[in-house]
Amino acid sequence: MLENIRLAFRGIRAHKMRSILTMLGVIIGIASIIAIVSIVQGTNKQLATSLVGAGNNVVELSISKEGYEVDTSSENTTGIYPVTDSALTEIEGLDHVKGATAYNRREDYNVVYHKGAAMEWGQTVGVAEDYFDTFLYKPVEGNLFGEKDYAIGRKVAILDQNAKKQMYEEGDEVIGSVIEIKGEPFVVVGVVAPPNKDTDKEEEYESINDYYMNGGSASGNVFIPKSSWPIIYEFDEPDKVGVRVDDTEQMAAVGKSASDILNSYISSFELQYSSTNSSEYQDELKQLTNAITLMLVGIASLSLLVGGIGVMNIMLVSVTERTSEIGLKKALGAKRRTIMAQFLTESVVLTSVGGIIGVILGILLALFITSVAHLQFAISVPWILISVLFSMGVGIIFGATPASKAAKLSPIEALRRE
Repeated sequence: MLENIRLAFRGIRAHKMRSILTMLGVIIGIASIIAIVSIVQGTNKQLATSLVGAGNNVVELSISKEGYEVDTSSENTTGIYPVTDSALTEIEGLDHVKGATAYNRREDYNVVYHKGAAMEWGQTVGVAEDYFDTFLYKPVEGNLFGEKDYAIGRKVAILDQNAKKQMYEEGDEVIGSVIEIKGEPFVVVGVVAPPNKDTDKEEEYESINDYYMNGGSASGNVFIPKSSWPIIYEFDEPDKVGVRVDDTEQMAAVGKSASDILNSYISSFELQYSSTNSSEYQDELKQLTNAITLMLVGIASLSLLVGGIGVMNIMLVSVTERTSEIGLKKALGAKRRTIMAQFLTESVVLTSVGGIIGVILGILLALFITSVAHLQFAISVPWILISVLFSMGVGIIFGATPASKAAKLSPIEALRRE
């Protein structure tokens, strides 16, 4: 076998131009496959980051009716009770769960003011003590709420950076200032940012929750202690629940399990908790992109078919050129399987070298395209191995006929042709 491989490489070196042209179809096919798969997988990673949230991986659970989230401020929510500590403890006991919190949230317009400047679009969020840890918000100015703020329902508030931009001028003192929420004064004690947030860049969303929580580049969030919520809205309303998961891929499963736990604590059959994270949409998008990938890989594989035909053609030419060599080997006692193994090895080596070159060019092509298109780049090791093995398979399939022809030559006829 090693001798056959050595002879194959010697043949490639002896006929460099012919070998390169023969491998060209294989090179183009493999390069196309690697580039397509790398770009699609990079796109899937980008979708996971922008849709599901590699920043905090939080599943949001809300009251839904027939699969759609309802406005609990106006819907009759009889039978929906506040989320208990025991329910949160059960959720926190689920596999892959890193934290859980209950909170209230209202989407409000022109109800938050600071010296006449309104937060035109945003949310007011009533948070519990574990909210910021669960959502991984980090303080960038001032402090988070203290125990007494939660215990006695102090009228204090924390802004996110978008709310600060809407209501404060450059250089204004934020910490210690007073804002009004529906006419009630609240003292600002801190400013927070979501995880992995670069405050010097334009608004970017690390997760679908950030999108809903921020509502676009102009929106903002004002956080108050959950115990202060009735001061503004004057009645209790069903909680939302945020569950932080350690693995993006587990978000849908955890969301379903957490919903089941919450629904076991309520008596309403019409209104139920359900997860409103976008991991399900990500799964659908993955299925779509995988289907597109297979289709594009199938198209790219046509180049391999063309390359395989080229390999068969050149190997048939090689058999014709080396008829006397084959006849001499058979006259000296070489068996048919020995001759067949030699030519089959040459075919496989030829396509394997083409496959390796194609993998390298495919990676470089994917790097170039992703850098120009500002996409994420990802290398699929399984697809690299599959591509190389596929190229070897092309060599075996299309090299079998020439190898068989060489093995069947009669030594007398072969020597006579010389």
